[in-house]
Amino acid sequence: MYYYFNVKSLLPYPPLDAFVFQFIYVRAHVFCMGEDTMTIETSLVQIEDLKKEYTLGETTVYALRGVSFEIMDGEFLAILGQSGSGKTTLLNMISALDIPTSGRVIIAGTDVSKMTRDERTNFRRKSTGLVFQFYNLFPTLTALENVEIGIALDIKDKHQMRKRALHYLELVGILDKADNYPSQMSGGEQQRVAIARGLAKESPILVLDEPTGNLDAETSDAIWALLKELNTKTGTTIIAVTHQTSVSKVADRSVFLRSGKVYGISESGEEE
Repeated sequence: MYYYFNVKSLLPYPPLDAFVFQFIYVRAHVFCMGEDTMTIETSLVQIEDLKKEYTLGETTVYALRGVSFEIMDGEFLAILGQSGSGKTTLLNMISALDIPTSGRVIIAGTDVSKMTRDERTNFRRKSTGLVFQFYNLFPTLTALENVEIGIALDIKDKHQMRKRALHYLELVGILDKADNYPSQMSGGEQQRVAIARGLAKESPILVLDEPTGNLDAETSDAIWALLKELNTKTGTTIIAVTHQTSVSKVADRSVFLRSGKVYGISESGEEE
């Protein structure tokens, strides 16, 4: 049996804690398995009729054409599509790096599409860890120092900062490379450092833009398996943009884009 309802209607009124109830102003999916067991999945990100247009001279480019879907708290979601499909533009909206021409991106109850640039920067710093295709590691810093620099603004105690950085290097299986510089590591190892840096912020969302774009097939599969393991262990919501359809085997859901529109959403193990 499947139920779909708005949790807000079930909450006490007025809310006991405005922030908490704003955070869980969610649509909940309740799956009843037998009479005694049910699981509630809460919506962390809501994308509503998102449109993005760019003007290049006399030409208007429609990067997003009315995209709508939700991302559940703790979900591993893949966004797939060929070059020009709008997937990176969409990721920039979810990451609060850019704002849409119209539509809304609501994260934890907050409409980030209405924020100023400074407000989005502050919001992103607390809500989102970022991992890029080209790693973005500082070549003159060790793996440990590259992770530490990502959390230096949030943790002033150097002992605590180092402890957390070492923890996440261990979590991604690269603690033995803590004192190595990027030039002394393989591409897969550098990407693990970048993932550790993104996770070390301990934000509710980890966003990855083509994290395996520069890696061979075997290393790519290892990175996707690692991300699934981290998603399960930490409960972090993972949103990954990629053109590699094999990610559908490990992601909870995959959203397929074409020409700025969603043309399919599949569950784990399914490929469009």
